[in-house]
Amino acid sequence: MPQEAHHQERRAIPRYSYPFTASIAEFVFPMSCQPAFKAECIDITSKGAMLEVGSIIPKGSVQQVCIDLPGFEKKLQNSTLFTNELPYQVRVITRVIWTNVKNDTSVIGVEFLNMNKSAEQALARYLKEKRT
Repeated sequence: MPQEAHHQERRAIPRYSYPFTASIAEFVFPMSCQPAFKAECIDITSKGAMLEVGSIIPKGSVQQVCIDLPGFEKKLQNSTLFTNELPYQVRVITRVIWTNVKNDTSVIGVEFLNMNKSAEQALARYLKEKRT
């Protein structure tokens, strides 16, 4: 009898795979002097994300990550005085918990360390709407 291959999700929180644009910069002051690298957010949860970055990002480093939530700014325009046409952006301090490097590109897993309450609520609302 052939053995079935089962992959059981070990995460307590579901992850969402959407092609988000992001940027990442080492969290060292002054932040305005730190180079930011473009990144692709491969998947995201309310507690962390997996990013692909065209640079080598070391495991254990603390990074500031900005993730665009496309289309969310239109929902905010309908419910508040938000008038910005640019994509809504979640800015969060993260720690790199794992990294795979290949040809000067890193795929990294980050955990969110410090997210303000409004960004946390916006991300939770955005992910809930994407799920339904």
